[in-house]
Amino acid sequence: MYLSPVIDSTALWLLCACALCVLMLATIYFARVRNVVSFRRKADAERPDKPDEDYLPASVIVYSDGSAENLEILLRSILAQDYPTAFEVIVINEGESPDVRDTVSMLRASHPNIYLTFTPEGVVNLSRKKLGITLGVKAARYDVVVLTTTSAVITSDHWLKRMMQPFGRNNGIDIVLGFATVDPEEDDAYGKRRRAFDFVADNVRWLAVAAAGKPFRGTEHNIAYRKETFMANKGFARALNLHYGDDDIFVSEIVRPGNTALELSEDSIVQLRQGNHPRMFRERVLRRYFTEGFIRRRPRFLHSLTGWLQIAAIALAAAAGYVGYPNMQPTIVAAVIIIIMLILDIWVWRAAMKALRSRNLRFTLPWFSITYPFRKITGRIHSRFGHGKKYTWN
Repeated sequence: MYLSPVIDSTALWLLCACALCVLMLATIYFARVRNVVSFRRKADAERPDKPDEDYLPASVIVYSDGSAENLEILLRSILAQDYPTAFEVIVINEGESPDVRDTVSMLRASHPNIYLTFTPEGVVNLSRKKLGITLGVKAARYDVVVLTTTSAVITSDHWLKRMMQPFGRNNGIDIVLGFATVDPEEDDAYGKRRRAFDFVADNVRWLAVAAAGKPFRGTEHNIAYRKETFMANKGFARALNLHYGDDDIFVSEIVRPGNTALELSEDSIVQLRQGNHPRMFRERVLRRYFTEGFIRRRPRFLHSLTGWLQIAAIALAAAAGYVGYPNMQPTIVAAVIIIIMLILDIWVWRAAMKALRSRNLRFTLPWFSITYPFRKITGRIHSRFGHGKKYTWN
């Protein structure tokens, strides 16, 4: 073994290809991941509020799964919102529940702007959630509806104000996409770091394109749109045979150039109950992969390319070291390139984890990033061929 600045031409080409992979990786990171981080940081600092008289009345639709305790907590936080104009709260419960009815009745005694309806029992071959949301939208008194679920925790009394801020009387905004984060401290099960990374990576994928003005999905726990837009699209008519899709298939149908705003301010973000629980996390991911198969316009390639670029860079670096042996100069250069790539991984993804209120990870980030494409492939296969509630007749 020896060191020589004269590198074999084949090894040199391999090193150049390796460096090119890392350069392409950095370009995607800055165009997508860092863009989300910057958007998140600017959401509060560079977005001035508007006069109170310019805010539109809102109808908040809460979809309940029957948990009266969670519903009461959520409703109290909504009713306590600091909102400068009128708003109403419509609770849509999945089936009739005496506990839910009692909870709403108790709150209605002091808040006459809260209402309750429910999806009828015995509904078959139809998504009960989509039916419930449709009933809520049709019952809404105001032109803009803000949707959330009892899985969400609203931590700010300015949540409604922030979600409604982009809407104007004639500004062309029809949809506002909010964000729902998870509390990483609630997950102590095996794989908690991997789940935290995958949650952030999956969300960066749609947040990045939404920030660039080309959204293709949102989150069912925090989204707002105009009633007129919902009715013009005939609601969820094109996906009524699917249990889910109300926050991705539907959103992809109603987005138009310039009609969607992304809201990532601190006050607008809601937190999910048990959002990172292993079973719930797995079900949510598989459900998302399945419904995305019905979306015609979505980023299929660029975001997934990052992991493959890293794998290619490592393979090219190893090949350069092997071809250049016994000259150790190609091995050293290859090692430097890979170290730069790993540092880039840690720097970029750590900032994204912090921006989206996730777990504070460091040295495990490169491994999770490199193996992310394999987990996506496995998830897509399971979502297609695994068992679970996909279609309404299941």
